[in-house]
Amino acid sequence: MRWPFTTYGTGTMLGFVIPLLALAEVLRRTTPGFWWLAPLPLALFVLSFFRDPERTAAGGEDDLVSPADGLVSDIVTLDDPLLDRPATRIGIFLSVFNVHVNRVPCSGEVTALLQRPGGYHDARDARAIDENRAAGIALRRPDGRLIGVRQITGLIARRIVCPVSEGDRFARGERYGMIRFGSRTELVIATEELQDVLVSVGDTVKGGETLLARLVPANDS
Repeated sequence: MRWPFTTYGTGTMLGFVIPLLALAEVLRRTTPGFWWLAPLPLALFVLSFFRDPERTAAGGEDDLVSPADGLVSDIVTLDDPLLDRPATRIGIFLSVFNVHVNRVPCSGEVTALLQRPGGYHDARDARAIDENRAAGIALRRPDGRLIGVRQITGLIARRIVCPVSEGDRFARGERYGMIRFGSRTELVIATEELQDVLVSVGDTVKGGETLLARLVPANDS
């Protein structure tokens, strides 16, 4: 049977859940009534936060899957340092109730890892995009084109897990890290290579499953 929780946070998860269950047992033995039930909802929340469901994406390699679960918060065109060229950025807001495992949008090799120090504004705050702590990776696809993914902390989420090095290779939709307790994830695509954006602001998406964008076919780009 597959372990249903992410390996990126097992230690943290158990560090919360075990003391909460121990507290419930102490209360059950020493306190009259049902006070012993009080720690259980928090324990269930922590277990839910670190869940890691299997996902299967439709489409092919030119269809980019979402790097995160959450809500599409913005779609903008800008010059992005991950790709160093005009790009379309699709931002996804992750609440504390979303799965927080991040996945790569396409197959590729990591060619750059850009860390940015910063603060911890609420991920829904416009300042979070440019001022919060972040980690971005650039993926070189088999056809040579670059795709960027960026993890950004939030007010509660202050730990980015990105155990990635240059030269690492990933398959489409494969897990590569997570952000703990509410955050923002971005998909960055060179605008000239983008055929179509397949989502709109306000859409709910699932990492490794929902198609966010389609690239111009390689022989046409």
